[in-house]
This record gives sequence, C-alpha cells and structure tokens, in this order.
Amino acid sequence: MNYLTKDDLIEINRLVIEAAQEGAVGVADPNGLEAIVQQPVQQFFGREAYPTIWLKAAFLLQKITKKHVFFDGNKRTAFMATAFFLDLNNYSLKVSAQDGQDLVMETTLSADTEEQMVKISLFIKENSFLIKR
Repeated sequence: MNYLTKDDLIEINRLVIEAAQEGAVGVADPNGLEAIVQQPVQQFFGREAYPTIWLKAAFLLQKITKKHVFFDGNKRTAFMATAFFLDLNNYSLKVSAQDGQDLVMETTLSADTEEQMVKISLFIKENSFLIKR
C-alpha cells in the first residue's frame, strides 16, 4: 500500500489554493497533519487500525475536512488528497463534481465518528474502479 506523506498533503493544499487564486497556503496545525499522515499506517497488536484502502481513504477525507490542519482549502484538499491516495494505489474515484461536493459537505456537517467514516468508505468503494496499469 502506498501512503501520502506530509509533503504530499502540503503540496496538494498549495495546488488547491493556487487553482482557486484565493486563500492562504500553509499548515495551521502541524501536529494534526502529522497524525493524519501516521494514523492510516498504524497497527495495534498486529492489526491495522484501518484495514482496507476504503477506510484509509475515508480517514483522509474525514480528518482533513474536520481537523482544519491547513489555513485554507481544507475541504478541497481533503477531496483531492483522497483521490490522489486512491490513484497511488491503482484506483480512480469516479464521481461528478456535484457528488464530490455533496460528499465533502456531508462530511463537514456530520459527526467526526467511526460510523460516519464507514459510510464515507462505502461511498468511496462504490464509486471507485481499479486502474489497469
């Protein structure tokens, strides 16, 4: 499994802010960003905390959206980071712009819970396909 690094997430945020031509680039919560990078990799007693690619992707989307680790562009960064993570692992997230916005807004407005993360992971799984490389 390939994972995003802290530098990857910072670069995605920079590109998102640059494309929007508004907002401040940079990390507002370095410790929060580090946790977002490290948690999908963690294991407890030999078991992964997030055992599927779908849960790992949902974790990224939920935590970047909810934790506001960047000064600006957290929701857009969360969506793009999720898509990039899937691409790194040979999957493509195929959703309309509206469905993507709806997913991020639902994540923003919902509780930061494992139950919600599972719902997000199911949406991601249902809307992703394997890339043949």
